[in-house]
Amino acid sequence: MKSLSLPALTGLAHGASDAVAGFLVVQVLMLSSLPAIDYILFYNVLAFGLQPVVGLILDTYNVPRRAASIGLFLSALSLTLTWFSLTWGILLAGLGSAIFHAGGGSVALTSTPNRAAGPAVFTAFGVIGLAIGSQLGFYFSVTTIIAFVLTLSILAALLWFFPIVRDISPQPDPASSGMKFELLAFALVLAVALRSIVWTGVQSTATGYSQMALLIALAAGLGKLFGGFAADRFGWLRYTIIAVLSSAFLLAFRADTLWLLLAGVFFLQSVTPLSLAALGRLMPSSPALAASLVLGVAVLLGGFPLMFAGPNWLASPLGILLILFVSGGIYLFALRKI
Repeated sequence: MKSLSLPALTGLAHGASDAVAGFLVVQVLMLSSLPAIDYILFYNVLAFGLQPVVGLILDTYNVPRRAASIGLFLSALSLTLTWFSLTWGILLAGLGSAIFHAGGGSVALTSTPNRAAGPAVFTAFGVIGLAIGSQLGFYFSVTTIIAFVLTLSILAALLWFFPIVRDISPQPDPASSGMKFELLAFALVLAVALRSIVWTGVQSTATGYSQMALLIALAAGLGKLFGGFAADRFGWLRYTIIAVLSSAFLLAFRADTLWLLLAGVFFLQSVTPLSLAALGRLMPSSPALAASLVLGVAVLLGGFPLMFAGPNWLASPLGILLILFVSGGIYLFALRKI
């Protein structure tokens, strides 16, 4: 269990980091004189789009834990800047998020190599923190900001000074049985992006009330936590196919039934940790880049279809079944080669 102590700490920090994002999104919707979509797009490009660049740098210098601490500190600083300039606050928050996710994801991967347990603990708290931060966004006050800054600062200090039992040396990338690993990496990112499309569509049509948003976030977080350990226990490929197909039918035919929605979200998000672990196994010499491709690029790509198709089609039974069947097929192809 010692191998999970650092992922657990980064997981709590993940929740706090994403809470800042949720908090700022609500502030944008409430306070901004500019179109909210401009600020949100600006933040997403920074927070998700910059992650591969940060990942390459962190893999070069091998400082993921310290980078995660710096990312948390920048998030804390962004909240104080929000009092004076929402634009600068969003800028710093996006940069801090990109640095934290690349560093924290790398830490989770290297703490439990070739296992999905570390990524499960790390990713589980993020979506829950995002939902909680969104609720706190309606209470913009000195007390709220101070509480955020203290929490982020304490977590940043704990990460910076966390005792390391052993250093994990980067390993060369495998030959992948004659298959170019670039193709497999692309396939995994595409599979995650397709799941992210469904997740975005479901969220946009099912979170009209704050209680619903929190329930969905809790289902997603518990799904990630369960999925990582279940995948390690029963096999990544077997669990992935079962989870993706289960989520497809549960979400497609949920109608207005709450428990079907929550169960579908649970299984949909439960595949995230093993997706991260699989790309980490494929790219053992570049764990920060692997983390950034799953947590950054794939999520960013998953949001683009909303600009063209709209949430109604993406969350329709046909759309969900089609997208998740394709995602499941890609997982079947990629995981058999890794």
